[in-house]
Amino acid sequence: MSSMWNRTLVYLGLREEPEDGYDDLPERVSDDDPPAERGTRPRPATARGDTEHAGASLESNVRALRTGDVHVRAVSPSSLTRAAVIEVREFEDVESIGSRYRTGQPVVFDVSGADAAVGRRVVDFVSGLTFALRGRLTKVGTRAFLLVPDGVELPADERRRLDDLGYRLPTGSDA
Repeated sequence: MSSMWNRTLVYLGLREEPEDGYDDLPERVSDDDPPAERGTRPRPATARGDTEHAGASLESNVRALRTGDVHVRAVSPSSLTRAAVIEVREFEDVESIGSRYRTGQPVVFDVSGADAAVGRRVVDFVSGLTFALRGRLTKVGTRAFLLVPDGVELPADERRRLDDLGYRLPTGSDA
């Protein structure tokens, strides 16, 4: 049997520990010893925190992030207050809910077209999204919910539009 298997059996108490112990184990090595003496390869420059070689990596599919490439898209305030209405049929529809919510647009999503398991997954996902981004989630129908980003208020005309669509919005600042 291999030595690892023997050590596992000893650890589990299924076999007696050998009298001579484990002579094949390496001696304890100090962190102060150079890597050549330990028999290990040195860590790559990025793992040590060296910024000089941050772009170079041992892995070909890893590259350093560039700063300054962030593009912020300006959204007009009138488009933010008009709620998007999304009919959810499958779990992949949460991507459209999340992308609209991240831009600051309120979203009404209806899971009545999806089966119960998908509906629960979508509501769980959106609940986490709401909590993480400090929004508000309100039930506005049997299986319909209103997701409002932090700092966004629905104007009266948008509330009337959603009411005409059959959604029951709460009164006051709850929505």
